[in-house]
Amino acid sequence: MKNERILIEADDSPSSLKAVKYGFQLAGRLKAKVGLIGVVDGALAIGNVDAGVFPEQAAFEMKKSMKEFLEHMVKNYGHGIDAELFTPEGEVKETILHLAKEWDATLIVAGTHGRKGLNRLLMGSVAESILRDAHVPVVVVPMGKE
Repeated sequence: MKNERILIEADDSPSSLKAVKYGFQLAGRLKAKVGLIGVVDGALAIGNVDAGVFPEQAAFEMKKSMKEFLEHMVKNYGHGIDAELFTPEGEVKETILHLAKEWDATLIVAGTHGRKGLNRLLMGSVAESILRDAHVPVVVVPMGKE
């Protein structure tokens, strides 16, 4: 396999951390380049106008925090692996699928929370929706019991 490009979805959830670790291990074995993506949901950046924090500033801080988090992930798990960081704003699934095409990913790695029943119905599954609509193979790393 040549020119492998693994896009790893990252956030600060335990399931995502497990997926990041797995994705970097896989990249090391395949000698692949990693794209580490942390999508910033701009809709959550409401700020607090009374405190002088406007939505644009809150979004900037969220993006800055995500970039620092991704840098920390590379430092912890990306030893010797060529990694590129992405912190786009948008809806998670659509943004990941768009970047996977644009970046020419050959594989996507995502974690799953393992929700069931009503929680799954209400919260949905980003990993499942990526799996359903991706144009490349997707590895879904289960949370599992540890």
